[in-house]
Amino acid sequence: MAGYDAFRLEIRGDSEFLQRLWTAPDRLRRLAQMALNRVGRGLSTQSWRAIRDEINLKPSYIRDEVNYIPATEDKLRVIIFARKRGVTLSQFPHKLIWKVGKNGRRVRAGVEVNVGHDWTELVEGAFIARMGPPGGLIAERAGRARLPLDVLHGPSPSQVLGSKLDELSEQGRDDLEQELQRLVKRFEL
Repeated sequence: MAGYDAFRLEIRGDSEFLQRLWTAPDRLRRLAQMALNRVGRGLSTQSWRAIRDEINLKPSYIRDEVNYIPATEDKLRVIIFARKRGVTLSQFPHKLIWKVGKNGRRVRAGVEVNVGHDWTELVEGAFIARMGPPGGLIAERAGRARLPLDVLHGPSPSQVLGSKLDELSEQGRDDLEQELQRLVKRFEL
């Protein structure tokens, strides 16, 4: 998927259990779909939490950026993906910082941005430009003139998801195997 960081959870393998599943009737394919969707929803929630633990964005923003495509009977796979769109620094908690200038007057020192839970950054020379969304955007001047401005960006949910892919995929495989076995026992197949 172009423009997205994603991982897939599919049913594949050489194990005897999976070989029986592929040759089984439609009822077992439905069980596989149920297992994939249940594990996929859990992984989606875990990916939201992993992103929220890493960077300081609102949960509603993360939920909008990280999406989940459930399995169908035709396609036994679950996809969890996040757009690769950058996140402007104004999405993070921030405040304008002042310093004492000439003659004891206050002058702008920059903007302090709380990017992560243990990660605060002071962007010297930056200011809050009254453009774009309500509250403005955090920008820096590109040259000596008034314009152009460079809008500053921070880490995006897709970058964090990309760094957690291996952990989430491995956990998803383990959870999927347990869920499939649980459902087979439940329906006595």
